[in-house]
Amino acid sequence: MKLRGQILSILVIMLLLAAAPFALAQKTWVTVSESKWQATFSDVFFVDAQHGWIVGSKATILHTTDGGQTWNQQPLPLEAELKKVRFINPQIGWAVGENGTVLKTTDGGQTWMKKNTGTRTALLGVSFADDKHGWASGDGGLIIGTKNGGTTWEKQSIDTNNTIEGIHFVSPQVGWAAGGGGTLLHTNDGGQTWGFQTSATVNTLDAIFMLSDKAGWAVGAGGAVVATVDGASWTVQESSVPNSNGMPEPVWDVHFADENVGIAAAEFGVILRTMDGGKTWAPLEPRPVAARLQGVHMLSPTEAWIVGDKATILHTTDGGETWDVVSNANELRAVHFHNDMLGWAVGLAGSVLHTNDGGETWRPQNSGNVFELFGVGFVNENRGYIVGSNAALAETLDGGKTWGDLSDPGDEGHGTAERIKFEGDMSWLSAMGSYAMSFGAPTHAWAVGEMARVMHTKDGGQTWRNQDGAAMFVNLYGAHFINENVGWVVGDAGTISKTTDGGLTWTPISQGPTWNDVHAIDEQTAWVAGEQGAIMATKDGGVTWIDQTVPTQANLNAILFRDANEGWAVGEGGTILYTSDGGVTWLIQQSPTMSNLRDLVQTPSGQLWAIGDATTIIRY
Repeated sequence: MKLRGQILSILVIMLLLAAAPFALAQKTWVTVSESKWQATFSDVFFVDAQHGWIVGSKATILHTTDGGQTWNQQPLPLEAELKKVRFINPQIGWAVGENGTVLKTTDGGQTWMKKNTGTRTALLGVSFADDKHGWASGDGGLIIGTKNGGTTWEKQSIDTNNTIEGIHFVSPQVGWAAGGGGTLLHTNDGGQTWGFQTSATVNTLDAIFMLSDKAGWAVGAGGAVVATVDGASWTVQESSVPNSNGMPEPVWDVHFADENVGIAAAEFGVILRTMDGGKTWAPLEPRPVAARLQGVHMLSPTEAWIVGDKATILHTTDGGETWDVVSNANELRAVHFHNDMLGWAVGLAGSVLHTNDGGETWRPQNSGNVFELFGVGFVNENRGYIVGSNAALAETLDGGKTWGDLSDPGDEGHGTAERIKFEGDMSWLSAMGSYAMSFGAPTHAWAVGEMARVMHTKDGGQTWRNQDGAAMFVNLYGAHFINENVGWVVGDAGTISKTTDGGLTWTPISQGPTWNDVHAIDEQTAWVAGEQGAIMATKDGGVTWIDQTVPTQANLNAILFRDANEGWAVGEGGTILYTSDGGVTWLIQQSPTMSNLRDLVQTPSGQLWAIGDATTIIRY
């Protein structure tokens, strides 16, 4: 009996051992976050409180029948970039866009029919006064009209080649159009003849909204807002747009609920509101997102919808005091975990996402920045830094609850930022952007970027100084430091550069294609990954580099090794590669996404995370 028991025990152990590799093999990458839509939204229109439509790039038309609680994509018979949408009732509507595209539906968008417009010019505006009379406008001074609901279109004569960005008719006879160079046009005969009106601005007007045949507003470049109270004469209104990049933000669309309450959508997530017909405008803070906002529709003085880049959909029910971010496809570029629980992901349009539960949930933080963010790192769980374009360097002292920009976007290399000093002949690099960040030690970090820019701190971010010599005027995209002295940077033209003295001196070489990332496990052993599936490795500290055989031509954006054998790389189209022999053989792994993957990190406990486009966050 004792022998039988021993045999059974041995069999159990053998079965467990046999099952272990199978269990390991079953471990897969899983999606934690990914945007439902991956398009630029250009316009939003509600025909009543329940029925609304959103149009945009990639032939996207979204529709709601429940006031925006749910949005569903409607099928289209073609590929098109759509710019504007208008409905006259819940069944009949039109959408216009690139290549002279006009689509019509008579069943609420269940089916859309393409109409022959006789032009391939981009159509940027559309307006219908009833089910028969409609107009569309676009590039090169184009206005076309229809008298049969869009079945046929005729070009109308106007005396300008300026792009006509917006058009609005209040009846089959009376309408206005706005466009390049401050162009404002008016017709009283359905567009048979158009006359110029003085707009009081030379800025391009990108949108026009007429509340009646008397009251209207047009908005555009340079923060331009002009208004009329008689339908004939226009005056400038002070928009009070911020200057996030040193210039007034363009205003892309405007809509009014009544003669007093209006909202305008602008660049960098700026939302303007007026409560007095435009006599005073003010930007609403904080901005719910930093993406370009291109379309706005007010259902009432309290309820409004805004759409824009990065699949952005915003909704307010309190007149703009607060906004619900219904959708926003953050283009994530870098991720950092300070410990197993605390992590941050940053990306384009100033986006920052934070987790404090090990990645189970990710919530947005306000970076206070509207630019592209490419690198993030933390000194401790409270103090952290983000780098990005336009010399952006943001700091938090409270774990990201608040961020402040240490840089000066208008600096232009003049050294006005107190804690950032670039000295010597390369001081102009202080105005350049950064594309990556690496902490070699809690107090020592490096940021690399445009034109071989290298910025270094050795006091935990209190001060930042330039370091020269890593490369000659090429962009640097990746950096990895293993301690406060030894690190690597990579970039354009096959640039690979190493330092062993904390960046005081560098040993650069040029070998291979553009490199996007580098990872080292010690001073001798490192790998680089880049364009067209290229991976190289060194085992002698960078003296020699050996090409590794990789089963893909996809651009690789990030590489990471757990030890000398086990490594991972990620890239475009959701590509995931794995090696268990130091890169002698790489295998393509099953990926849960088709979105481009941009960064790859490991938590202290060994969990892997990858992030990328369309708010994609996956873990292994």
